[in-house]
Amino acid sequence: MKLDSVLNVGRKIIPKPIFRLFQPYYHLLLAITGNIKYGFPGKKMIIIGVTGTNGKSTTADLITAVLKNNGIKTGMTSSVAFEIAGKRIENNTSRTTLGRWKLQKLLRQMVDAGCTHAVIEVASEGIAWHRVWGIAFDVAIFTNLSPEHLNFHKTMENYRNAKGKLFSGLAKSKKKGFPKTIIVNSDDKEWKYFYDFAADKKYTYGLENGEIWATNMMFGDRTEFDIVENDQKYPVRANLPAKFNVYNMLAAYATGRAFGIEPEKTIGGLESVKLVKGRMEEITNKRGIKIFVDYAVTPESFELLFRELKRVTSGRLISVFGATGDRDKSKRPKLGEMAAKLTDEVIITDEESYSENPAVIVDAIAEGAFAVRKKGIEIILDRREAIKKAIEIATQGDTIVITGMGHEKFRNMGGNKKIPWDEPEVIKEILKELK
Repeated sequence: MKLDSVLNVGRKIIPKPIFRLFQPYYHLLLAITGNIKYGFPGKKMIIIGVTGTNGKSTTADLITAVLKNNGIKTGMTSSVAFEIAGKRIENNTSRTTLGRWKLQKLLRQMVDAGCTHAVIEVASEGIAWHRVWGIAFDVAIFTNLSPEHLNFHKTMENYRNAKGKLFSGLAKSKKKGFPKTIIVNSDDKEWKYFYDFAADKKYTYGLENGEIWATNMMFGDRTEFDIVENDQKYPVRANLPAKFNVYNMLAAYATGRAFGIEPEKTIGGLESVKLVKGRMEEITNKRGIKIFVDYAVTPESFELLFRELKRVTSGRLISVFGATGDRDKSKRPKLGEMAAKLTDEVIITDEESYSENPAVIVDAIAEGAFAVRKKGIEIILDRREAIKKAIEIATQGDTIVITGMGHEKFRNMGGNKKIPWDEPEVIKEILKELK
């Protein structure tokens, strides 16, 4: 019987508290055996780890682009995609940090393809479950921290400390001819915690604080700003929209500089990124409205996203969203509250219910929304119908933002039953129906 089959059997017959207690050791066993099977590939490349609550996938994409733009053969694994020496594959696993030998196999494929560097998006649960055991990280990047995964970590301190293990591991891992490096967003209130871990080199970035920072920001069809480093200004004309993406670009710029890449060449990599799938992805249409798909799932990411879209919307901002089942329940009313405060029309719908009753999830969200106001809030459990309703009520100048699913290719419904789902394609189908 395969190890993953053993886990599934154990999940059914072992009491949940006991199962959760021993589950990390199961993943540690897999990580150890996976490293042995694939020859410890994480020790054969320069490894860059990106962690934080928001912005990890986009930052990983940007760093990969910077390295590739400068002739460095690079691999990447993120929530959105895998990349091996220029060959890109969508990540359809619903996992940020892969387990069950998959991550080690992917890193081995990178080594075999001649990659000298790899960028890994590292989730707190992946760290806690030892999925990155055996990988010798050389660069650790912290984007930001806000409440998430508290169903697993229980407290913000536990959540922060789990991510901190990526940074504490730098000094303990073997050097590969490159200085162990820490890069942190010094605008975040937890930046000092991550910055204070031992490393050979350290960089800070931000809009308000940091050695590397941004000024003269302008947003439109393109994002324009100047990166300031050592009193020198370097202009950036990027394709990625929104202020929060400036943070992601600063993190990638700092990484490029850590590798000794010239500022202009580093910026060339940033400017080459056209779109990160499912991250503020615009669906074009002929109805005179704007439609965006985004992976935002936390109150903080809602606030950043809604404020940015409100700024560029001449009409109403219409939000369509839900929350994932079997996850942090405390954030559900906060999601509803944020949407009711910052969007004009709120449509609450099902997202991924897993083993929970979808109606219970949306009721918890609605409680937060109705606490802010009573009008302009609607519940439509069927996600397709909810999106359709948003498009039907939108008029010229309005913007629709649909959050939660982003790049995902299926939804986990009714006890882990996977239903195919491609949000951008669903929207395009609805637009055709409404012609």
